[in-house]
Amino acid sequence: MKLTLSEKEFTLRCDMRALAAAKREAGIDLGKLSDDVVEIGTLVYYMAQSGAKHAGIPFEYDCDDFLGLIEVKDLDALAEAVGALLGGGDGKKK
Repeated sequence: MKLTLSEKEFTLRCDMRALAAAKREAGIDLGKLSDDVVEIGTLVYYMAQSGAKHAGIPFEYDCDDFLGLIEVKDLDALAEAVGALLGGGDGKKK
């Protein structure tokens, strides 16, 4: 799934690498995922990091810099992407 933040396109991948890194490095437990926008943004960071690695694309952002790319107007798209990826969808509109 593709997501554009601050005119930069990211490929999101919800795989075990992304979920394990989110849990290990940020303490994000999917079973207790809240509506906290920072937590959601951080989870998306790990999905973008994993998507870039899978695609062989350099990913040169730390979590803080990545969160800085997210504007308030992006929050709906962020929530939609996370919902689609965690819900097992491919993120493509039918």
